[in-house]
Amino acid sequence: MQELLKELKMQFRPNFDLLRDWESAEKAKDFACNSAFVSVFKRDGKTLVYMCDRHGENISFNMVDMCFSDDFGIRPDVLLVEMENENFERKFDWYWLQNNTLSYAAAVASEKNVPIVFADLSDTQMIEVINCGFPNNKISESADLSKVLSHEPNINGNLYQQMCEYLGMAGRDKFMLQNIAVALNKYDTVFCIFGVGHYEKQRLVLEDMMGEPEYITRIKNMRDDYSNVKIDPIKLCDFEIGGANDKNA
Repeated sequence: MQELLKELKMQFRPNFDLLRDWESAEKAKDFACNSAFVSVFKRDGKTLVYMCDRHGENISFNMVDMCFSDDFGIRPDVLLVEMENENFERKFDWYWLQNNTLSYAAAVASEKNVPIVFADLSDTQMIEVINCGFPNNKISESADLSKVLSHEPNINGNLYQQMCEYLGMAGRDKFMLQNIAVALNKYDTVFCIFGVGHYEKQRLVLEDMMGEPEYITRIKNMRDDYSNVKIDPIKLCDFEIGGANDKNA
């Protein structure tokens, strides 16, 4: 019985009272940097590697490569990704590109036989959350949802901004944190990749569960470093309005 009570006491549970709206959350530049970065939490033999993604930016691809490299020194037991947890055939639609950072991280994990969890709400679930919070302004179409997601969250902003903020606070961020807590209770080493804005809102909840993290703000370029290479382009022709005549081309 004592061992069972100890096990229950050690379980990780998110305190959603510490979740912050986007406007009031402390921004990444105040505690890490303005670019992509990694937060590493360690507590009671558990490790959480939170990759704070800048969706689609090159530095975030480098971040994924670095975290999954042998030199990183931490091997994941599971990867949580900011992808919708239903309708898997549509998992890349939200960002309109196949090769976004999130799908890339999932592909790298899959190649390394790491279990993958899609830890974001589906479009249908997002619409349900919004309609619960805004019963007099219900949305019904994916196009309506796209309008909501294209707006910066702000609890005091216009209707779409308010919906976007409510969707995160009442749905998306809570679901992400639930997945993180369940993963920590099941696995020793958890990797996750979510947008940096989600981390800003979730940070206090994560610190309450895991203590303060160590930040990795220097992202190693795993694909060759060309920063010191001088490039001298050559010119083949001059620009002419209307284009060059065929006989001169």
